[in-house]
Amino acid sequence: MAQYIKVKGYSLNELVARHAIRHYGENAVFKNLSASQKDVVYASIVKSAGTSNLKVSTILTRLSYAGRGLIVISLGVSAYNIATSTDKVSAAGRELLSTGAGIGGGMAGGAIAGLACGPGAPVCVTIGAFVGGALAALGISFL
Repeated sequence: MAQYIKVKGYSLNELVARHAIRHYGENAVFKNLSASQKDVVYASIVKSAGTSNLKVSTILTRLSYAGRGLIVISLGVSAYNIATSTDKVSAAGRELLSTGAGIGGGMAGGAIAGLACGPGAPVCVTIGAFVGGALAALGISFL
């Protein structure tokens, strides 16, 4: 996601103009600034390169909560399956294997997709992790 956003980043001229206006007002023109003022603009550009994008950080925080919620739901479904089973030990084993295989398959699928896709890795890893986890969990449940 970060690589996708960075591809559509600003050119150096756009950055210089934005930071000059940020520091010296709406009518600031970079070429008319003094050498020390230009240095301030350049330093501001370098400093801003290390800051996080608030929109992206907010989205990732929300996705993190969604992922945790899915884990809770998955554990709840497993607990329900065990509780309603007549053979609780066997059901617990199946749920443990299925959940473990889903996690392992997700990691493996994401890693393989990341190696295979190159620049498209963020999208491929997400799809690979989902597909790998689902296939592994389903495969174990059929066994």
